[in-house]
Amino acid sequence: MIENFIDDEKNFKKERITLPPMENLSLIRSFREKFYSLVSQIPEGRVSTYGELARSLGSNRAARAVGKMLNENPRPEVVPCHRVVKSDGTLGGYDRGKEEKKKLLEKEGVSVEDEEIVNFEEVLFTDFQSDKPLETLREEQMELKEKVSFGDDEGDFATIAGVDVSYSEQRAYPAISLWDRKKKEEKEAYVTKVEVDFPYIPTFLAFRELPPLLDVLSEAETKPDVVMVDGNGVMHPHEMGLASHLGLETKIPTVGVAKSKLCGKIMEDVDKQNRVSEVRKDGSLIGHAVLEGERAKNPIYVSPGHKVSHENAVDLVREFCQYKVPDPIRRAHIKATKRRKKDE
Repeated sequence: MIENFIDDEKNFKKERITLPPMENLSLIRSFREKFYSLVSQIPEGRVSTYGELARSLGSNRAARAVGKMLNENPRPEVVPCHRVVKSDGTLGGYDRGKEEKKKLLEKEGVSVEDEEIVNFEEVLFTDFQSDKPLETLREEQMELKEKVSFGDDEGDFATIAGVDVSYSEQRAYPAISLWDRKKKEEKEAYVTKVEVDFPYIPTFLAFRELPPLLDVLSEAETKPDVVMVDGNGVMHPHEMGLASHLGLETKIPTVGVAKSKLCGKIMEDVDKQNRVSEVRKDGSLIGHAVLEGERAKNPIYVSPGHKVSHENAVDLVREFCQYKVPDPIRRAHIKATKRRKKDE
């Protein structure tokens, strides 16, 4: 399902993007099923915790996603989500309520007093059999970061794109807005709708948003010279944010534009007089804090994704910052949100 808005000007080059299959795509698509299979390993009469499940997936950062996926369990009669409790032995949440969770556990022989598991350590299950998919994805990130280039691609970046994704449950609405850099005009825009199986997990955002973004990029009739991404480039704890993933996957130069800082230290105060400051991590430059737009009170965080220098990344973003967020990303956000609300 595509919404497109096209201005067919002769000078606007037409070249569709041809994309190769994404590495580990099958793992990403099967991630939720892998999770529910882990939950199903918890025996009757035993309990486990959000943290134990997160570690079995391969990262403690997944603990919050574990809770969300438990609440979204499509087969409660098969997948025993009621057997997952908090790390201190208290019941935690349950989509049918704590009383029902208590009844189910007691029926299986687990004693509960004052919403707390009796003899918690004795009934705690930790012996999960798992291939730890998040470790596989982290290894991919570490391998890919060595391929990131900070050298500016040849050309003048005449066609600029911004991308963003809006969500409704497990549906994603990715959007791309393509601009003529010289005229500062939007020329094309596309929105698609796709199902998403991978949850939001901090530092693993690319594996959630990359498939939807590749989907909408493949629909664009014009290949952009550079893509601004609502997300981080190398300003990332593992120097491999969404913008870097997208650049390597498409071989198109990318710039990361984030609203929050995942890592690093801002070297100087950013204000109306000093609009730009370096952000460094362990002494190395990883991006810049940029304050643009008359109404902006807090900076955005700009970093190269791939095939763009730090200097050009900042200059390009500032060039399009009529508001706090650069116009191509802002327009993509508006279109994605509008399309999502249309379905709600």
